[in-house]
Amino acid sequence: MGCFFITGTDTNVGKTIASRAIIQALQKQHVQIVGYKPIACSESESFYGESQSEQVNDYGSADNRDVQILIESANHKLNYQEANSYTLSQPLEPNILLAKTIKVDIEKLNFDLNRLKMRYQCVLVEGTFGWLTPITEHKTFADWVRMQNMPAVLVVGIKEGCINHALLTMQSIIQMGVPLLGWVANRVNPCLGYYAEIIETLTQKIDAPLLGEIPYVHHPETQDLSRYITNTTRLSYMNTVLS
Repeated sequence: MGCFFITGTDTNVGKTIASRAIIQALQKQHVQIVGYKPIACSESESFYGESQSEQVNDYGSADNRDVQILIESANHKLNYQEANSYTLSQPLEPNILLAKTIKVDIEKLNFDLNRLKMRYQCVLVEGTFGWLTPITEHKTFADWVRMQNMPAVLVVGIKEGCINHALLTMQSIIQMGVPLLGWVANRVNPCLGYYAEIIETLTQKIDAPLLGEIPYVHHPETQDLSRYITNTTRLSYMNTVLS
């Protein structure tokens, strides 16, 4: 099956929870799958990390919870360094370009991803922040995904403003020539009105199928979320064709 990339409409829209659900769903289809998050932050995705020149190695002082969830979600257990290439520490404002704060080696990302692709049937790759997040001075996550010929899955956090964010992200993905496998709706606000209408609008407007809807769930990182991914056929078939 190769690999595919999980991106989101914003920060904290549930990319990791959607990734867990997809991993669990594909495992029930007997797919050997692991998760890989190339770049993470030691505390949360709300912050970038300190300069690589100031770190002893590629890892901060604390493991990233998203990476740990990816590891725990898969039947095939990776160690932390296999599931992540860079974990950054010392929070900075998220609007500061990643390229200005650390030195990410694209070749290291390529090597770490290819090593997993050689060992496992499928690799789910989870991005950091949004689709156009810079990872070097001249490259974004989107550029790297295109270089790797990975199709994308878009996670939409269902909240105010999500329709605009989803359509803008979809437009960028398609314009860059990256295949969009589908999208996942993640309900991040249980009190949001007009949920059904938002889903209907997104279904009509997004040029890719809805793969599943994840409701608001307490402690989703501890639960089996596979039942919320209802279109595993799309993931399996299209990723086989595109890989």
